[in-house]
Amino acid sequence: MAAQRAAVARYRRGCGLLAAEIVETGEEGQGLIGLRLREALSLCRRHGATLLMADLSAFGEDAAFLHHLSAELRRLDLRFAAADRPEASEVTLGIMAALAEIEDRWGVSRSPEMLARRHAFYARITAEGRALPAAGKGAAAAAATVRPRASSAGCGRAANGLGASGLAVSAQRSRRRAEEVAPILSEIRAAGALTLEQVANALNALGVPSARGDRWYPMQVTRVEKRLAAEDHAMRPAPPAFAHSLHA
Repeated sequence: MAAQRAAVARYRRGCGLLAAEIVETGEEGQGLIGLRLREALSLCRRHGATLLMADLSAFGEDAAFLHHLSAELRRLDLRFAAADRPEASEVTLGIMAALAEIEDRWGVSRSPEMLARRHAFYARITAEGRALPAAGKGAAAAAATVRPRASSAGCGRAANGLGASGLAVSAQRSRRRAEEVAPILSEIRAAGALTLEQVANALNALGVPSARGDRWYPMQVTRVEKRLAAEDHAMRPAPPAFAHSLHA
């Protein structure tokens, strides 16, 4: 407890007053927003304060907790910070939750290089969000994250030489990958990415492999998003049909 208080004090230097201290015992378990954390959220809403967590690393791989906290912060329109993870914010929590969930399913091994790139990406979009006023934040933050377009030479390695069975396997793999990355795409868009290039750059910075296991390019992003949109449209129930007659 003393170490966490010291971490909070170091983080808060020059950042304003501490409205209240709420101690979460963890008795309700990870993966849920406990009563004490809900109390802290309520206090932040009342005082217009930022929710500052002393030890986010303890929940860093808990996808359910990160998802619920991100949803509550969005619902209440609150900012978030972590004393032990300065790169984290209300902008990054949803992405962190989606990555934790999908990587647990994939059994991904995170290299130090991947984690360093990921943390740098989080730090960049957090800094951009902090530097902007609330109004117009999304578009301006997205514009600030544009990077030079990566060369797409060779990314059109299509189905030359593949038979019908090979094409079917490739299509199935692409469809499965599209469904798996859908939550990450949604969170990247929610974080402010507006263009296909920004989404592709974000996926690459986060270390998310494409269906072929290599880098993402804008064209791949648009194919995935079109596939997801088509599947979403196909799953919607058809509107009810009405029959009526007119009489003069």
